[in-house]
Amino acid sequence: MLRGRDVDEVVELKRQGLSIRAISRLTGYDRKTINRYLAEPESRPVYGPRAPGESKLELFKTYLRDRLRAGVWNAAVLLRELRERNYSGGYTILKDWLHPQRKQAESIAVQRFETAPGKQAQVDWGHLGSLSEDGRERKLWGFTMTLGYSRRMMAAAATDQKLSTLLRMHEAAFYEWGAVPEEILYDRMKTVWTGVDERGEIVWNAIFLDFARYWSFTPRLCRPYRAQTKGKVESGVKYVRRNFLCGLLGREPAGLSGLNVELRWWLAEVANRRVHGTTHEQVMARWGADHAAMHPINGLPPYPYMDDEQRKVARDAYVSWNGSRYSVPWRYAGKEVLGSRSWSLGRDPLQRRTHCGAYAREPAPSGRHTQTSPRRHSDPQP
Repeated sequence: MLRGRDVDEVVELKRQGLSIRAISRLTGYDRKTINRYLAEPESRPVYGPRAPGESKLELFKTYLRDRLRAGVWNAAVLLRELRERNYSGGYTILKDWLHPQRKQAESIAVQRFETAPGKQAQVDWGHLGSLSEDGRERKLWGFTMTLGYSRRMMAAAATDQKLSTLLRMHEAAFYEWGAVPEEILYDRMKTVWTGVDERGEIVWNAIFLDFARYWSFTPRLCRPYRAQTKGKVESGVKYVRRNFLCGLLGREPAGLSGLNVELRWWLAEVANRRVHGTTHEQVMARWGADHAAMHPINGLPPYPYMDDEQRKVARDAYVSWNGSRYSVPWRYAGKEVLGSRSWSLGRDPLQRRTHCGAYAREPAPSGRHTQTSPRRHSDPQP
């Protein structure tokens, strides 16, 4: 039996005027075979593509899709997990399968979704600009927490991105609302997560995870480089910058506290009273359903966390902390102490402790580059 291209060769030789004997001599085919295919060229065999064999990856695709939905896209990590499940294929076949999956994930349009009342809040924490305070330019950071159902927002500004600041702002939202949502969604900010383990699972900041358990909410992360997975709330900080800060041009507050006073007014009178562009309802009209479905805080006190930093007490028995000076007992002059700032319900005491456990408390001075006064410690000056 001749293949299709062999039949074409015989027909072409015949077209050129060669005899059957000459064609047989040139090709080595029997003259009867040549005559048969010249008489019925349509009888040539037709070969289609071979049916593909079952891929060694086929039995593991369900598992792989589950891992992709969990955010694990690293081919080396997935290969290691498949080896533990007796996968006998190679790295290349896995990588080739992942490539179109990544393309498909990148091309999916951003989908806006609706969450149930009390289900989710979304946090954004980013750069707002700069703030002139006490003659110095300081970076200004904005925090927003927005409820997914009602779109009610809590926002605050700060001059640092410390973990203590993040926790304090969470609690400000919880106390303002009197309740906590079931889960809170974050971008991949390093304050809340430290990376992924060898299996591609999220490694949360231990203190932040304990904070989440304390307040009974589940933290969740957006997929890497896919802030669109937040859905409806793309950037609360951007909204604050474009709507609130623009309105302050020409009448900027004198300092951070003044800025936060203005921000709270804007939230109460503008942001949380607007008719939302997606729901077409007033934010506060939907707030009741959100609040009813959230976990009440039931008077839970603030999470017990303080920042500790080592400071050396000056010879005049004052210690510098965060741009201000605090008095300590004279017996600690020249010694190393730990300064701790406690964040709780708007109070900002400084707790100073020595290695032996003695400490004293002072309220924060009224501004930066000031000092507490008068001295109230009982031990005499040496």
